[in-house]
Amino acid sequence: MRHAIWTDFRGVLTPPLREGLRTYCEGKEFTPEQLGRCLRAIADRHGRPDGMAVLDSGVLTEREWTAEIEQELSARFGLDADLSGLGPEWWSDRRIDTKWLAALRTWREAGAFVGMISNLPPDWREYFADFRSWDDLFDEVLLSCDIGVRKPDAAMFRLAETRSGLPPESNVLVDDLDDNVAGARRAGWVGVVGGGDSTWAAVERIDSIVRVGAPHHVMRVGAPHQGAER
Repeated sequence: MRHAIWTDFRGVLTPPLREGLRTYCEGKEFTPEQLGRCLRAIADRHGRPDGMAVLDSGVLTEREWTAEIEQELSARFGLDADLSGLGPEWWSDRRIDTKWLAALRTWREAGAFVGMISNLPPDWREYFADFRSWDDLFDEVLLSCDIGVRKPDAAMFRLAETRSGLPPESNVLVDDLDDNVAGARRAGWVGVVGGGDSTWAAVERIDSIVRVGAPHHVMRVGAPHQGAER
């Protein structure tokens, strides 16, 4: 049976969100925990499941979004912060997990359909375009800013099935966020937590699904993103 392996971008191909937040907050007057609380408040205010969904869904532009974060930091913690450069700073971390890329290539060479599904804000489309360095690895790339739906909405998974041409149970999502993995499972997919410390468990799980050997496992040294490309 053929399978479609769909990988997330931010958090799986790149360092996990928590690590990205920690890196972004280094040298700032606020902590990742404080930023997280502000994002949660903004999500609640706009009736979205998380702080990024407000941006991914186009409810706010990037500058409107960062302005609301600034207001929350001021109101909650008395901090006078300037987040106008958040986008360029966030995307300046250009590490890619080369071991995960190698695994994706192995599965594709074994006959699997390999795609990417990413929740990407419209304002960040250009950063993503500059980031790409994987040539023709993916059979399909689905970005929320291009198609108007996002994970974990069922419509995203139904669209992905039409692109892979495979039934729900033959599609696999690897994502670092539990909500997205749960959404995939509700859609009848195989949902696998990946990225960061979960990367190698995800590789082993998908190896068992695709039923290929795993010569890239000999590279399992240190943390998954050590030695990643910049």
